[in-house]
Amino acid sequence: MPNTSSIAVRPTVAVLMPEQKGERDQILPLTKNILQLFNYLEETAKIDFDIRRYPWRRVLHNGENGEGLIFGIYKTAERLKIFHFSEPVYTDKVWLVSRCESNFVFNTLQDLKGKTIGIVQGSSAGEEFDSQVNISFKAEYNTSSLAGRFSKLHQKRMDAFLLYEPRTNLKEVQKELNQLYAADLDEYKKKKTDIFCIVPHPVSVIDAHFAMSINGDKTILDKIDKVLIQAKKNGELDRIFAK
Repeated sequence: MPNTSSIAVRPTVAVLMPEQKGERDQILPLTKNILQLFNYLEETAKIDFDIRRYPWRRVLHNGENGEGLIFGIYKTAERLKIFHFSEPVYTDKVWLVSRCESNFVFNTLQDLKGKTIGIVQGSSAGEEFDSQVNISFKAEYNTSSLAGRFSKLHQKRMDAFLLYEPRTNLKEVQKELNQLYAADLDEYKKKKTDIFCIVPHPVSVIDAHFAMSINGDKTILDKIDKVLIQAKKNGELDRIFAK
């Protein structure tokens, strides 16, 4: 019989992520890009992920208290005081989603003056944007329900809302969103043209990371960092997030 004591046991790591909810309040599955990334990290770093999905504010709270790694978090001055951050995993673009009929124009933050913008509580869209919340523009605070955000937008309760999307094919993302969230609208059924549009200039472009409590053991984070550095060099990260 083999000596089982010599067989390495792969550590299991809790990964905390924000939940996204669909039109029936169900938690939407992770995107294929994220699943591919996690599979790659697990196999290369020889670890197993235990994915735990919560509302974003609870993700931050539980991560700060040492439950596990947070995935998909941006650096801010405040967060650097309480978290260790990994190497960048991907670059997120933060977009505005509006009603196509509104012909919403965005080039600079000045264009948001007097607008109402949907924001998930506890989230960040970069420090410049964050500094103008409820100053240049009004925030409509939303939950993790993506369907709820589209409903509010259709009802004209806000002018646009923030969408975090690392994929580069914006036309495909917009088509997918309309198929999911405009399917039951009469105007979409009749015209088969998009009801919701992604404004083609991002609010911000921000690196997303893994992070953990600054008081925790960095061993696993350092292990993940080694894999991320190599994956960036060999083009694997670009391949995973290409579509």
